[in-house]
Amino acid sequence: MQKLTKTGVVETDNWPILSQDDELNIDALASESGLVHLSQFIAHASTLAGHDNIGVWITSDDDIEMLAPHCKNLPAVAIHFPVFADGRGFSQARLIQRMGFKGELLAVGNFMQDQLFYLKRCGFDAFIVSDEADIASMRLSLNDFQHSYQASADEPKPIYRRRLAS
Repeated sequence: MQKLTKTGVVETDNWPILSQDDELNIDALASESGLVHLSQFIAHASTLAGHDNIGVWITSDDDIEMLAPHCKNLPAVAIHFPVFADGRGFSQARLIQRMGFKGELLAVGNFMQDQLFYLKRCGFDAFIVSDEADIASMRLSLNDFQHSYQASADEPKPIYRRRLAS
């Protein structure tokens, strides 16, 4: 899998997603990077919290309020989009940032290229895409629009405030 950053750089994805169905091997996680499911992280929070190689992945059905006490110390959070029409991941991204999360926010799953600009506006730092994806085209989609009216994660001032300042 490849990772496309919000700046258009293509990198190797170094945050493998660990299955929530598998038994969590705490000892192996001491030396490897990975994203564990929220339920597994909460169950082992005393052991996993504070490690800079352990992140969390969530689905649109997860209660992200459970993540609040840990947000400030997590290096990465991945939000899984089950289908492109499920917009809950956009809201979850904004809520996680309001909880104080400052790490890398990743979009994974079934989002569309047309959504990249909006995902970036919601605060996503990177997008995990398949190796078959047209990265050159996706890179262009990150900047589909030149101006946005609303305030967002990537531009905290609405356009009328930006115009008044100039």
